[in-house]
Amino acid sequence: MALIVCPLCVREDDVVVLRTLPDGRKEAECTDCKFTFPFGSPTPEPKPAATRKSTPRRAASTVVAPRPIAYVVPQFPKATDVDAAALERVEALKQEFLATPYEPDPLVVRHWAKFTWVFSADGLDKATIYDLKLFADDQTGASTGDPTEFDKAWVLLGELEGARRVRAVTAHLLRGPGELEDRFSNLVDQGFAYSMPGWGEALLTKTLAVADPDRFLPIVTYSDKRAIVESLYGLELADVDLTSWTIGRLGVWSNDLLVELLGDGFADLHHAAAFLRWAHHH
Repeated sequence: MALIVCPLCVREDDVVVLRTLPDGRKEAECTDCKFTFPFGSPTPEPKPAATRKSTPRRAASTVVAPRPIAYVVPQFPKATDVDAAALERVEALKQEFLATPYEPDPLVVRHWAKFTWVFSADGLDKATIYDLKLFADDQTGASTGDPTEFDKAWVLLGELEGARRVRAVTAHLLRGPGELEDRFSNLVDQGFAYSMPGWGEALLTKTLAVADPDRFLPIVTYSDKRAIVESLYGLELADVDLTSWTIGRLGVWSNDLLVELLGDGFADLHHAAAFLRWAHHH
């Protein structure tokens, strides 16, 4: 068996296999830097033999490739599925919230404007290494959680390689081939060749919110959006899986659902997100 090399610290003598993942890949851990990562190729779903007419079409319990978005998206809850009483209740809360004048936080405005340029096609290659590192560590506008994993990877890889990976991940997320939802999932699962450890769901979502502030709420985890949808609008959203309800699809679609349900009246999506959090805990 070939030696397994840690993609973070590039050591091969301290890597141990932890388990086999549902898609056939292995999960390994580097005992030196404590980084856990998948390796190997997914095992294709076995196809039933031509002579076994009675074999079910899906003989395997795990489907590796996600189902096409066009097949899955009609099954996702829609704004029209919300009960009228829930809509009335949220509208009353909305009017109560909007009665208080809103002033955008100037620090957030400057931060968002700066990184809108940093992540643009023109700015990404020109941005300083300092700014790329700052985005991961600075919680302005949206808290992305503990940056320890990212900071450790940045040190082990070196700032040049770390910055190269952040640029590659960002370019792939915002301007890569295929559907945004599936690019997002691929990056979260570290299936992208230049994935950056620690640059996961929260930072990817904040990147979207900065790059497209009229579409994406600064609510950076699907679990938070799911909880808000269920508590305010009474809709149950799916658990994340590897086939239909991938993290990218659920993250993007729950965002779009919330924005549609919110309607007009908010100064920006920071204002809207503040309302959702307030109403959720009201």
